[in-house]
Amino acid sequence: MFAQLSLAVLALGTILASASPAPSPSPCSNDTFPIDGRPVAVALCAVEGSAHRSTDGHRIVVTIAETLSSGPTSFTRDVTLDFLAGAEVSRTIDDVPLAKLGMERTLHLTIGYRSDSIRLEHALLVPGAIPLK
Repeated sequence: MFAQLSLAVLALGTILASASPAPSPSPCSNDTFPIDGRPVAVALCAVEGSAHRSTDGHRIVVTIAETLSSGPTSFTRDVTLDFLAGAEVSRTIDDVPLAKLGMERTLHLTIGYRSDSIRLEHALLVPGAIPLK
């Protein structure tokens, strides 16, 4: 019985040692929302190397590339947003007009930042205050 247990432990150790490490979290956030009967994809990515502490030391300033697309139409814009320095997760808001996608709407986004990683936490479609996420 002890020999069987030892073999099981050895086999488990071999399996764990050969397992691939978990992939690191993506620095980007990707979501798709139904807006006015069309799927709209929203990708938010921290621009590599853009994060820096503000001169007063209280904020982390990050440039984010926002790419929105619906069907064959898409656009990208870079925005610079401020996050609270020293917080495990800091949040800020951004409004993205959807006119370039042919929609007279705006996405009101709550964006979370943690260690060079961006996450779209909440999305509200206005006018109408329609929660998407």
